[in-house]
Amino acid sequence: MPDTQSPTAPELPRHPVRVVAQRTGLSSHVRRAWERRYGVVTPTRTEGGQRLYSDADIERLILLRTLTSHGGSISQLAQLPQSDLARRVEEDRAARNGGAAGGGEVDGAVARWREAALHAIETLDGAVLRRQLERAVVGLGTTHFLEGVVGPVLTEIGQRWRAGEMGIAHEHLATAVFRQVLGWVRETAEAGSRAPALVVATLPNQLHEGGAMLVAATAATAGWRVIYLGVDLPPADIAAAALRTGARAVALSLIHPADDVAIGAHIAVLRRALPADLPLLFGGAAAESYRDDIEAVDGEIVTELAELRRALGALAAAA
Repeated sequence: MPDTQSPTAPELPRHPVRVVAQRTGLSSHVRRAWERRYGVVTPTRTEGGQRLYSDADIERLILLRTLTSHGGSISQLAQLPQSDLARRVEEDRAARNGGAAGGGEVDGAVARWREAALHAIETLDGAVLRRQLERAVVGLGTTHFLEGVVGPVLTEIGQRWRAGEMGIAHEHLATAVFRQVLGWVRETAEAGSRAPALVVATLPNQLHEGGAMLVAATAATAGWRVIYLGVDLPPADIAAAALRTGARAVALSLIHPADDVAIGAHIAVLRRALPADLPLLFGGAAAESYRDDIEAVDGEIVTELAELRRALGALAAAA
């Protein structure tokens, strides 16, 4: 009888995306970006279209994630064979054990991307800014990118703008590019129609969009279906969107001005137009200025992206 179990038979891909995410620690949109742009692995598909990965695919993704987290360029690493990737990981591990700092590599990479982005904004070079941001999200992953690069850069722009160190042109150029890149991050997250929905917007006279875009991208990568409305919306329209889409929560960014006497009334109108138990989340540099108005409607102030992720996780679990 012939031997039907040849030792040279190729390994059959059998791991679904869920297993790959658990074992590699890569977010789905980073993995898809690596596959689409650099061809790091080539999963097969079931008849129903589900991606399947082999053990070798998972091992390669783990090696690439390790090397990029230490500052390596995915565009260069993607061209290397598995053996070279494994050798580099061992060399990096040996170097760190010999005295390299623990998380300093990631912190250093984040700082370099921040500086590069700010320099591109200072020189009004939108093309360079977009390239730097796209490379940063792929090289760092979404959490480090959003929390370590985008958030601080947007804050720095706002501070320099208010101090007169950056002009309106700088702020508008940065907003336009961030809108493109963060929109791409949201789209690649691809939350399904059954995911909890979050409406993101700003109230009237709140014209700075950076905070709302950052919240929308963070929520999308946390598995939420984001309905992004943009800036300067009447509270009645925000409420209508939330009701029509069956939103599980509404998130509002308050950045500037911090002393608008009409904001309290807008928040109250929004609260009355929504179910009493629908959560209202508020963030941004000016949120604390309106704490009394927010607490009057049982709203929640969320000041950090990590805190936002925890709040959204709790709401999703409750739903």
